[in-house]
Amino acid sequence: MTDEELNRRFDQLHETIHTEMQHSEERTQELIRDMQTEILRGLERFARGNFPRMHRLEVSDNDLNERMNALEERITAIETRPPR
Repeated sequence: MTDEELNRRFDQLHETIHTEMQHSEERTQELIRDMQTEILRGLERFARGNFPRMHRLEVSDNDLNERMNALEERITAIETRPPR
């Protein structure tokens, strides 16, 4: 095998390795994008299911706060009423 043949084979091998590495990188990037998409879809499903629960809690919490404020006002009115 001559030096010229060895150089040609080396160049072919180098080109093949380079091409395979590019394909591997492209596949890896595509897999990463797919994983990101799946994570975002999962978070969206979680948020969609969790939003009504959180809304109910906030409304319930607000109602409780209003009732507590009303009770505190009544107690304050009783405590500050002049004696008879």
